[in-house]
Amino acid sequence: MASSSSSSSTGAAVASVPGTTSGGSIFPGPPPPTPSNHKPLPSTAAGGTEAALSAFLNRMLLSTPAPTLLPRPSSRLKNRTSAPPIVSLDSPDLAPLCAAADVGYFHLAGHGIPSQLPSSALAELSRVDASELRASNFCTLGFSEEDQEEEDGGDDDPAMVFDVDERGMDALPAAAEYARRMREVGMKVVQLLSRCPEVGFAEEPFAEGRRKARCLVWVSKAGTGESAAAPPAAGKAKAYPYVLGLHSQWEQEAAPSSWVMDDSGEWTAVGAPDGALLVTIGDIAQVWSNGKLKKVRGMARPTSAPSPSSDGHAGEPGRLSITVLITLPLDAIISPLVPPSDAGEEGFDEEEKEKETDGADADGDEWKFRSFLLEDYAWRVYHERLQFKDPLARYRI
Repeated sequence: MASSSSSSSTGAAVASVPGTTSGGSIFPGPPPPTPSNHKPLPSTAAGGTEAALSAFLNRMLLSTPAPTLLPRPSSRLKNRTSAPPIVSLDSPDLAPLCAAADVGYFHLAGHGIPSQLPSSALAELSRVDASELRASNFCTLGFSEEDQEEEDGGDDDPAMVFDVDERGMDALPAAAEYARRMREVGMKVVQLLSRCPEVGFAEEPFAEGRRKARCLVWVSKAGTGESAAAPPAAGKAKAYPYVLGLHSQWEQEAAPSSWVMDDSGEWTAVGAPDGALLVTIGDIAQVWSNGKLKKVRGMARPTSAPSPSSDGHAGEPGRLSITVLITLPLDAIISPLVPPSDAGEEGFDEEEKEKETDGADADGDEWKFRSFLLEDYAWRVYHERLQFKDPLARYRI
């Protein structure tokens, strides 16, 4: 009896504890629903689900902005006109030259070229028939006409190429004088780049007979139907390896005086300061600088010159672009003008050896390019159809 009475009193005590459920549990129940976490369900399960999904999709469509589709550019020509640094040979300042290393071209003042000489050279060259120089062009560049016919089917090439040191320019005295003077200017610019080793050359390339410079006059003729206010179409402009390119610019109305093209294939219009030459930095210079100089391809806008006919009257004017290239003989080996890093040098700790293995020398003088023969490289550059493909990519380390 005692045990039975004790059990009854205990059950009464449990039942009297507030907050317990009807089952007699001593643990508190869940809190009542609140408006923040409880939403009424639709009256019909199927219809409510479809309505909720439809409302959700409508909200997503209205809140998400429509994507903007950019039109594909009709050409790889930048509309802006570039104003590159101006370097003067009269009072050389290395600051503009260092700035030019980042863009690959600059304007050159104080060059001493007589103002009338470029026009006289243009007039002489406009009377030359480019088709008659096809075989001599390939010979000057080091290519054979047979190989060229196999490459492009023997199409006429509107370019004319002359070597300043050969006899092909004897009948063009003004053009020959213009080319010789431009060569002298180009060699002075090479010396300037050697005086700025942080962005240029670590040594003077042509000092003490180390290398022989070669000077080519590259004359491009605008084809029939080609616009004079636009650069050549992709795949039509021929190119050749060079150290520096020098371009005379003529003032043009409502059109750029020159264009330059970087490795992406973008043509950029370049204005023409009074009397200044446009100097473009080439692929050989980029390798010599171990990648510190940016390279471009440049072209002055084709300019009209009177072309006298056989009866002495002026014929249809031809539009020419003249570029003087400072380059090298085809048997030259191209490599950076910095001493190669010595992996076996004593005194390197393990960390320095690991950096050198990864291509980062402790002195920062590791080669960024492998050595290569100019003849093989020149062939690929001249026959390259995709202009925006960097021909030096295969030689980069």
